[in-house]
Amino acid sequence: MRTHRRIRLEHPWLLWVRRRWLLCLVSLAFAVLVAFRFDEIRQIALALVRGQLQWVLVALLTQVGYYSLYAVLYQMGFLTVGVESRWGDLLPVLFASVFLKAVVPSGGVSSLAVMVDDAAKRGQSSARAAGGALLVLTADLATMVPLLLYGLHYLALRGALRAYQVIGVVFFVLFTTGLGAMLGLARRQPQVVSGVLHALQQGVNWVATVLHRRPFLAEDWAARNAADFAGAAEGIASRPWQLGRTLALALFVHLLDVAAVYAIFLAYGHGVTVGAAIVGFAMDVVFSVITFIPHGLGVAEGAITMAFVSLGVPTANALVVALAFRGLNVWLPLALGFLFLHQVRSFRADRKTPSRQA
Repeated sequence: MRTHRRIRLEHPWLLWVRRRWLLCLVSLAFAVLVAFRFDEIRQIALALVRGQLQWVLVALLTQVGYYSLYAVLYQMGFLTVGVESRWGDLLPVLFASVFLKAVVPSGGVSSLAVMVDDAAKRGQSSARAAGGALLVLTADLATMVPLLLYGLHYLALRGALRAYQVIGVVFFVLFTTGLGAMLGLARRQPQVVSGVLHALQQGVNWVATVLHRRPFLAEDWAARNAADFAGAAEGIASRPWQLGRTLALALFVHLLDVAAVYAIFLAYGHGVTVGAAIVGFAMDVVFSVITFIPHGLGVAEGAITMAFVSLGVPTANALVVALAFRGLNVWLPLALGFLFLHQVRSFRADRKTPSRQA
């Protein structure tokens, strides 16, 4: 009987599932997401088909440039903290992180975790990689702030500013400030970071005890990672030129998004000012971040549409532009992320890549 059961468990199909259970799980989550958002996806496809092809292609090219340069941004962020990486390796991981952010409810932590985990599986320090990923996220959000403030100013000048927009930007700025403070604490008060990591270590190992398992994290895990995180923060402070280049590139990729919004307006024969395009970008990023809904699905589209309508754009045009932009900026990268998922080391069946414990 046991032999028969062992043979059944070693069936090739079951072995395939055991090796790829994580990939199967997120694939199922993706199928559920598509099923729940099918009507929205259909509307986006119809919106893109109705636009003038040349301007839709221009908007598409801006998004190709956006994600290509965002992989460079990660490469520069990792270089700042002493983590080696290659653009060709980072690009599929970046798309996979966009996908995971949508299907794994973690407040966006899953998208950073996959970047850090991939670096660790390449033999790099996971703590330094976490510092680099945090730097990229902070640079990304911090360089949005001037554009957000300009967007509020533009709305105010036209009497279209609403309280919820101001509140959204305030929460966005507070969130960004908190991320920057984490890096500052790691350099100036590493004992605080060490204490947080030690508490995390105790909590994780307590779970292991409850499950009657060996401790998940080694005894020196908190101390080693606090030291590496402090080293990453020191690396950022000691390379101001590299930090400046990272911030400049982050600002440039946001301008590509503004250009995409502007091009999509032209695709539907409705010219607007650059200021209005910045407003659309601002509402997209704010309500994608502070809502805690992955990518702000369903929320950001509404905020963009309402902002455009308040500026005098016809409702039908405002809605179609919002849908088309979100289709190119979120849904297309999300689909590419699903296709690239099998190239990410964390989801490969063969995980015998050298890694450094962290």
